[in-house]
Amino acid sequence: MIRIFNRKYRKKTMLLISEIIISFLGLLTFPIKGEQAWFIAFFIISLLQLILHIFYLYNFEKKIISFPIFFILLSYVFNFGHLPIKAFGKDFGKNVLFPLWYIKFDIYKKAAFFTLLSQMMLVLGIIFIYRFLEKKGNVSFFNKGKSISLKKIKIIGLICVCIGILPTLYIDVSKFLLFMQGGYLNTFNLQVHDFVETVADFFNFGIFALVIGFSNEKRKANIIFFVTVVYKVVMMSCGGRGEAIVFLLGLFIVWEKYVVHLSKKQIIVLCFIGYAGLVLLNFIASARNITSFNMKEIFDIFVYSLSNNQLIATLSEFGSTFATVCFTIKSNPSQAYGLNYILPILLVIPNIGGFNSGVVDKMIFTNHIYAYNQPIGGSYIAELFYSYHWFGWLFAFVLGILIGFIAYQLVYQNKHKNYFLYLLFAYTMPLLFFWIRGYFGAVYRTYIWHCGFTLIIVFFMKYYQTKKKGLVK
Repeated sequence: MIRIFNRKYRKKTMLLISEIIISFLGLLTFPIKGEQAWFIAFFIISLLQLILHIFYLYNFEKKIISFPIFFILLSYVFNFGHLPIKAFGKDFGKNVLFPLWYIKFDIYKKAAFFTLLSQMMLVLGIIFIYRFLEKKGNVSFFNKGKSISLKKIKIIGLICVCIGILPTLYIDVSKFLLFMQGGYLNTFNLQVHDFVETVADFFNFGIFALVIGFSNEKRKANIIFFVTVVYKVVMMSCGGRGEAIVFLLGLFIVWEKYVVHLSKKQIIVLCFIGYAGLVLLNFIASARNITSFNMKEIFDIFVYSLSNNQLIATLSEFGSTFATVCFTIKSNPSQAYGLNYILPILLVIPNIGGFNSGVVDKMIFTNHIYAYNQPIGGSYIAELFYSYHWFGWLFAFVLGILIGFIAYQLVYQNKHKNYFLYLLFAYTMPLLFFWIRGYFGAVYRTYIWHCGFTLIIVFFMKYYQTKKKGLVK
């Protein structure tokens, strides 16, 4: 027992020492004047941090395909995607926003170091709460719900898909028609009320429920999964890819957990398929920018996508999210003191009469920074700075506790076959993946509406079941 305790203590100590050393090495890069030398040094340091984090997060389930590992990988790609490109002296791909075209090198270095510290605290928070819950046991409230069978999960899924399918088709078909008429930029002319989008997203929740509900009928679960993948990929060609990609990543984790259980060899094969997926994603990114439907131009873009380095193209585009961090630090907006995380819960209430406008303004912090007329999105790292300035990286520990709590619940509820609570926690994955390059406040409305409605369905199911048994008159 003492030996096990000492081993765990040594692991925690080694993690802390390693994190401190990596952070100190990052600090030592500030005096470096040459851009190339700095990019090489900081790339190596950030890569060491990524390897360290994956190693410790892997120990949770002994699996690469897991929520916390995917989260930290996406965080690295979106924030440090440009580092390897510059370190190896390569040219950027298309669709890139490189911050150094607009800001001074010193600001860039500060933003990179702030991100390094934030990711450190995030992972420390994840590991802290996960190990704490392992030792102390799960919160009693989250031990309930085992009576909800896979059959009931199927019914929940079918109800949610039926609710969301019509508004989903309306939005997607409208975007497709606008795309055919004037290209990708023309799709931004589509005006859809937030309420309609929230109802449409019931479709996504329903797909999660159906994959879990049919997990003991592998063939049906696979059909649902692959049909959804094909549909989402097709719709990416005429709309934003971000939400579709993170949705599919979250769904993939659920599908792998409940349906296929991939071996190490299958994961390696999947990596090659993933590269083909990068070709497709970058083809979509380029093809959707054409102003009119032209088969020759589309074919030329496809040939270019096959010959281009897809890894560089992907890192170029996704790494552009780091520009939001740089521009936020450069703009130095007034601190929100955490209100950007708390006030948006009011967005759960429909914005009738525009009474929520002030909340939206507080949530979308990019409204308060100078972006050099560039089309930037959100960033969970930049949001930390917006909220607490240079102390923001410390608050990342709290965000890590949130991620770690969800990671633990996913493992615990799966282990104890509590399918319903697993569904509720699993649905946070795409929402939190999107938060990496979005706004935390956007999570509230989607999650509370969908989960709240699902709880109402469960209540009526239990009421009907009890009444059927003659226990309710």
